[in-house]
Amino acid sequence: MFTRMIATAALALCTVAGTASAMEWNAEQQEVWKLEQQQWKMSAAEDMSWIDTMLHPDMTFWEAGAPMPRDKASLKHWSRYDAENGSTLEQELFPISVTITGNVAVVQYHYMVARENYKKERERVTGHYTDVLVKEGGRWLFLTWAGGDDPKK
Repeated sequence: MFTRMIATAALALCTVAGTASAMEWNAEQQEVWKLEQQQWKMSAAEDMSWIDTMLHPDMTFWEAGAPMPRDKASLKHWSRYDAENGSTLEQELFPISVTITGNVAVVQYHYMVARENYKKERERVTGHYTDVLVKEGGRWLFLTWAGGDDPKK
């Protein structure tokens, strides 16, 4: 019981620390974080235009549970399938860090999502991502990401 209380307190402290650091971000870090939030909102609304407007042409990614990295064409293909077979009910992002060096940004965050599948079964999941964005032509574009849903307990 005591160990569980310590773990809960540590998790709460990490969450507060992550949120506090986000409040202290400079304008460029805030710009990158707003892009992250916009991408999640568009995806939840099943507005797949973000794939063409927010991704670098050479984008690749490796999500948890996938056997290998995938590219933009694969993302577009499976996003349509996913949108037809379920929906996002609620979501919340918890920023951890935004590190920018030159024209490269690395974003780390945790998320919680409530979703419903085509059978109307609901679930709430948590997960995390590390995203890498590159700034080209004055715009931040997703270059890669890795992460996904945490394993079910």
